Amino acid sequence: MHFFLDFVRTRDGKIEHAVELVRHYAGETDWIVVDALLGVFDSLEALVRDTKSWAGYLHLVYSTLTPILEKVGWSDANLSGNITFTQGAVIDRLGRLGHSDTCGEARLLFSREQRAGQRLNKSIRPAVYRSVAVTGGQAEKQYFMDLYHSAQRNEEKRMLLTVLGSFTNSQIVQELLDWSMSDDVKLQDRVFLISCLAETGLEGRAMAFKFFKDNFETLSKQYTSGSLLKRLVAGVVRNFNTEQDLDNINEFFKLNPVPGAQMTLDQCLEDLRILISAREHYQVPMLEYFNTHMIRTEAEVIRG
Repeated sequence: MHFFLDFVRTRDGKIEHAVELVRHYAGETDWIVVDALLGVFDSLEALVRDTKSWAGYLHLVYSTLTPILEKVGWSDANLSGNITFTQGAVIDRLGRLGHSDTCGEARLLFSREQRAGQRLNKSIRPAVYRSVAVTGGQAEKQYFMDLYHSAQRNEEKRMLLTVLGSFTNSQIVQELLDWSMSDDVKLQDRVFLISCLAETGLEGRAMAFKFFKDNFETLSKQYTSGSLLKRLVAGVVRNFNTEQDLDNINEFFKLNPVPGAQMTLDQCLEDLRILISAREHYQVPMLEYFNTHMIRTEAEVIRG
């Protein structure tokens, strides 16, 4: 399945054939296969996000991943080896994409922990937290913030930053962006949180880029070169997908150059040009395929 990104770049053949192949992996629990499958979904998502094909894409993901979750379940009992990776990753993806049954179970388990102190299994805890955060409000944000402040290990703090970076409520996203500049957040973790928030969707990426521009003077002094600057620049620009986005990014960086990350910026812009072209090329065949093969039901999705 690693052929898929090259397929998108070269436009070699009909994309419906590639999508049809993906459907044959429904119910496969081996982590190597599931990891590759999720990578294909990442590429597909970039092609169809914010288009009329989005509902069909959701149905494809749901129909492929829910049989996997049915096999591995939510308990860590009798799971061994890399299957625990499969379990967490599938819950995480279905939760992020608003699958109603997955989000409902995640919220139920979270409620038991929050109210009754029933700790979540380690293998699914990050995925459950992130699934809750996607549609969470101020109460959930405060719960996760309290966990972050009380965490002793850097690994735990980093995991909780991915949780905080999963919120999509615009007010909370802005609050978290503002908080990222505080002394509570280390310099390296600031980049991580901003990048996570930029990945949450149309509003998240727009807010993260605006935040980057509004705070460019301060950020450019804090990150003058090196991997953190490169990650910051890539994090705030790589999730866009339109010609207007490309023009806006180019316009900003012409006036505000980042010499320490210019090669990274150039690569991101080249990837964006390829994506824009691919989205235009595949827009009609993708919509036709999903309209023919995928039937979306409102009961499946709580967001999307």
